[in-house]
Amino acid sequence: MLLSLAILLFVSPTVTAVTDLQARCNGTDRLYNGTSCYVFVGPRININLAKTACNHYLGYSGHIVHMRDAATQAAVLQAATTNAGYDSYWLGLELINSSAPTNASTRYGNYYRNGTFVIPTYFPWGPSQPVNNALYNKEEALKQPVTDLEQKCVNLKNSSVFTLFVTDVCYVVQPAVTKFYNDAKVSCNALNGYNGHLAHVRTMSELWVADAVLKAANIATYGLLGIEQTNLSSTDPYNGWYLTTPTAQSIPTTFLPWATSNPAAGRPTIAVKTGSYPKSFVTVNTTMFYPYLCQYDGPGPSTTTTTSTTTTPTTTITAAGACTRATTTSAGGTRTTAATTTTGKRMSKFYHYSFGYYTNTCYWLSQSTVTLSKCLKMCHENELCFGLSYNSGTNDCQLLAIIASASPYRAELTADRQYKTLIRE
Repeated sequence: MLLSLAILLFVSPTVTAVTDLQARCNGTDRLYNGTSCYVFVGPRININLAKTACNHYLGYSGHIVHMRDAATQAAVLQAATTNAGYDSYWLGLELINSSAPTNASTRYGNYYRNGTFVIPTYFPWGPSQPVNNALYNKEEALKQPVTDLEQKCVNLKNSSVFTLFVTDVCYVVQPAVTKFYNDAKVSCNALNGYNGHLAHVRTMSELWVADAVLKAANIATYGLLGIEQTNLSSTDPYNGWYLTTPTAQSIPTTFLPWATSNPAAGRPTIAVKTGSYPKSFVTVNTTMFYPYLCQYDGPGPSTTTTTSTTTTPTTTITAAGACTRATTTSAGGTRTTAATTTTGKRMSKFYHYSFGYYTNTCYWLSQSTVTLSKCLKMCHENELCFGLSYNSGTNDCQLLAIIASASPYRAELTADRQYKTLIRE
């Protein structure tokens, strides 16, 4: 597999004063030129990871660089001389029809982060190029306000969770977790307050995004989507397909780019066939385990309260405030056993890490007022919960989207003997 260094591109509006992007684009691995910030990313990564790696400056929809003209090429080559040690870099030039021969310039497009593309006019091919292997590229949109969802989407990403924020949607996949379709359908609940469901793919651009996230997670077969035939007695595999969620009304869909030998009768659900040429759908059996792609969108967290009864404590879900991005690294530290919960054959172990809690709401999946046993159960049932902070005096339960013992999170814990912070193993 070809490995190389990715070049990331962020575009800012054209202005005469120093822009926010220009002020932040500094360091030996970065170059501000024209209205763009070029970021060299190492060590070497493959193209699938590169497509999801452009998150250095939230709000700028970063993407792999497009070699659009001679000036861009000169700037990139200039920056490359200060990043010696690599002889090749990923570009954003990708086949429009990936099943077509690769030896003609007219078959390529410069792809953006959201799966759309533009036809380039500048092709600085080297000798004997293009040849029968692809060159890759991806671009970005102009600056947009950084949202709570975008920040939380980036913070979810770690070695076992792959995410990509595109056009106000957060895509999430855990390659090590596979489920039946009906179980997967109700499992997209990692971000409290947002509409979580299996991903809806309605256009070729959205299919490009879904394929990019799944391949970045090294899923080489299928990834379940939120598309199904709601009439299970139907014998017509070509009609009656709907975009579905656990709670909302199903919506008919007609975007059905079938792979060869698909659809098949008796298989009422759809998955992306990763790495297929061209990108396509397959029908899959509901009784087989598959990885699944979640999608989060919607208005975001809001404050709600449910009245307590004699047996159920009051539950208050608190609105998330502004948060800051942090980088996830491997966990460490010494811990002692705190609690163990089980459901069926699954088990979660929790270890006491420290006394304290987080004030940065971006590190929370949710905050609620519940008993400790309920708090542990909520974390156990949420696969993206990496621990919790709990106050036994106030019953304050904060489910955590981060590993508290990892850097930089351990330094941001606010010391408080009333709160115990537990880490889920």
